[in-house]
Amino acid sequence: MNEESGGLPLFLFSPLAIIGAGLLLSQVIGVLLQKRGVPRLYGAVVAGLILGVSGLKVVDGALLTYFQELLNAASALVLFEAGRKTDLAWLWRSRAQGASLALGCVLRGAGTLVLLRVFGLAWAEAAFIAAILVAVNPVVFTSMVADNNASGVATYAAANTVGLSHLVALVALSVSLAWLRSHGAVQEAPFAGQLLLQGGKLLQGAGIALACYAVYTVAARLSSAQAGLRPGILLATLMMDLGLCSVTSSSALLSLLLMGLLLRNAEKRDNVFQAQIKTVQDIGYALLFMMSAALVQFQQLLHWSVLLAALLVFGARIALTRLALVPGQAWSRRKKHAIALAACSLVSFSTLVVDSSISNAAYLSESAHRLMQALLALNVLAAPAVTWAGLRLAGETHEGNEA
Repeated sequence: MNEESGGLPLFLFSPLAIIGAGLLLSQVIGVLLQKRGVPRLYGAVVAGLILGVSGLKVVDGALLTYFQELLNAASALVLFEAGRKTDLAWLWRSRAQGASLALGCVLRGAGTLVLLRVFGLAWAEAAFIAAILVAVNPVVFTSMVADNNASGVATYAAANTVGLSHLVALVALSVSLAWLRSHGAVQEAPFAGQLLLQGGKLLQGAGIALACYAVYTVAARLSSAQAGLRPGILLATLMMDLGLCSVTSSSALLSLLLMGLLLRNAEKRDNVFQAQIKTVQDIGYALLFMMSAALVQFQQLLHWSVLLAALLVFGARIALTRLALVPGQAWSRRKKHAIALAACSLVSFSTLVVDSSISNAAYLSESAHRLMQALLALNVLAAPAVTWAGLRLAGETHEGNEA
């Protein structure tokens, strides 16, 4: 070991030290940037780019395998929070507003599918990528909201868009994945069989969520847990949920979203979960976004055709979201613009590490991989700023005013 290390710093051989150094760097840079009016999340971007495959290459896909469970836990908190911010009762009562947000999910998926076909992708892989791009990235949106202490009707609508888009995306993803596996380059089984398989994973994930929520409810009542103690019980239950989904290959994405939905829409007592573990969540957001930035391959942006395609997809998602908001009469034109910008961010394969039932990058062609890499780079570089601009446009940011 000593002979191999030569004169290199010892910490380069410790994956944990590398991740710790990256997080420290992201926090320091983030604070410095925030003092200059730049979103703090860019600290994670800079740290990821420095340490990742486009920089020093000390953080890559191989290193991330050491921390699969840690990344899963961070993703679990993010997905749970996305579900907890989704108010199903409001979506139903608001009628036109709720329908507009749902329509936005459909238009983002359909519009992306058409564009990807124009760019030459096969139907199966175009549908798979389009299903993923229905969803809004919860890390970007939640981080921007937290950093700016944002609140108001546009922020509330965008927060509901995040959770709703994931629910729609998961259903679309199950269908498109079944299609991809039955009609792609590697045909595993007939479409009907694959559809039943993917649907079964969704049902299993939903069942695990219901069971774990029941465990949480019973444990809280038996222990007569006060509000300040419930977060610990809930956190343990979330880890149970994640573990059960992992060993059964169920849809952890759906299961964790449903846990958040149940807590928001079925739990009647005051929930202090976020207040109790806000620091842990902030670290989780920084970790996940730093990992996304670390995997960015800038060379994909050097191909003008790939970059143009990524820019068109990114812009089309914003435009289609804005188009879907037309029926929502409760929002002004300015608020609608703000919601569309705040919901600009997109998820990628790296966001889906929490779900062991989705590991299908190998099913995509080289051109599809290049486009996804370009979209990831564009999302990392532009989405935080555009989301921040949307919140500012809505006039709902309150920097310096802690809730």
